[in-house]
Amino acid sequence: MRKSISEEFQMSAINNPGTVLVASLVEEATAFLQSRGDYCEREVSYISGTWRQFSEYCESKGFKSYLPECRESFIQSLSSCTPPFKQRTIKRKEGNLKMLDLYSRNGTWEKGALNPKPNLSEEFSGFISSQDISLEKRHYSEASRETIRKQSYVVLNYFQENGICQFTDITADSISAYAASLLGHAKSTVRGELSRIRQILHNAYLLEYTQEDLSAFVPTYSLGQPQSKVKIWESAEIDKVLDTVDRSNPKGLRDAAYITIASELGMRSKDIADLKLSDFDWEACSVSFSQSKTGKANPLPLNEKTGRAIIDYLRVRPDTDCEYLFVNMNPPYGKMKSFNTAFDKYVKRSGVTVPADAHHNLHSLRATVATRLLEMGVSPDDIVSILGHSDRESLHNYIRMDIEHLRHCALTFEDGEFI
Repeated sequence: MRKSISEEFQMSAINNPGTVLVASLVEEATAFLQSRGDYCEREVSYISGTWRQFSEYCESKGFKSYLPECRESFIQSLSSCTPPFKQRTIKRKEGNLKMLDLYSRNGTWEKGALNPKPNLSEEFSGFISSQDISLEKRHYSEASRETIRKQSYVVLNYFQENGICQFTDITADSISAYAASLLGHAKSTVRGELSRIRQILHNAYLLEYTQEDLSAFVPTYSLGQPQSKVKIWESAEIDKVLDTVDRSNPKGLRDAAYITIASELGMRSKDIADLKLSDFDWEACSVSFSQSKTGKANPLPLNEKTGRAIIDYLRVRPDTDCEYLFVNMNPPYGKMKSFNTAFDKYVKRSGVTVPADAHHNLHSLRATVATRLLEMGVSPDDIVSILGHSDRESLHNYIRMDIEHLRHCALTFEDGEFI
């Protein structure tokens, strides 16, 4: 079998820079692009067309071997064309050439392949698998198990990087060292991380990886207040945040759609990211999805505001076979993984006043929906259903979030239960 040129690139780029022919690089990178299957035909055509254009430019300039300088020269030439390319077109072509450059050095441009995670020891890897099986038997959802798997990897990788590759080597001192490594993080982050390592060590004891429960050595950490504060948004404040979104471009319409969904339906951020095109029933004006946290189906009605925001986005959504509603605006147009960074950016632009000690991420919109429904006198059982909770106990967290707003609610209690 012919040796993959990606392997040749990885060796020659390190030992002999500039020995890879531009024509060969473009040929092999194009074949790799076409073989992946996660780029639509139109995008494959555009990217490979940019690479061919680059190859023709190099040939005209006498650049036979690939060097980053050739790429920079080509990009500069795009600005001096008559008529010149639009700036956004140049940026897009520059991104395509970065893919080509990464391929020349690494044989791929995928982030996970460029920066692979180190493997855990056999014992640590075995524990994560055993823990996952145990959690599944205890009816944890796949999303919750995935989160715990990732958290377990981070904690155990910390120990491994410090020379500890099995549970019998974990001591009270090494646990204290892990806790000390968290200094400088937000108080809520520290408490959360300590809770995670406590859970991992307790599970290791239950699964007989340790003879004693090492979770007892994890220090406790108090936030110094009875509960965390969460920003409860006024309707005018949410509108102000949405007004900062530039809806003249596809990205803005996408961002406006997910913020509207969060503020109108109170869905979890992960559930919004997991929404599929097939989840929508436009004739019934509703959306039905499987919740990531509980695994239960949750049908919700779509009001005009939410439906219009989604439709406006669908009109400019990239042409992709991806089944998820929200996709990245850059190829290969895969599923969006997180919205919080963008939401925080819009909040800062809006000028809305947010208390320094209050959480104001996308999840705060979920708390806002719960608070508003309580203020409107909606039955707690109905709110539990709308938010997709498994019981009323979960609703109590939202009740504690914004006492000042809830003082105005006319809720009656009898024997500790809502009426």
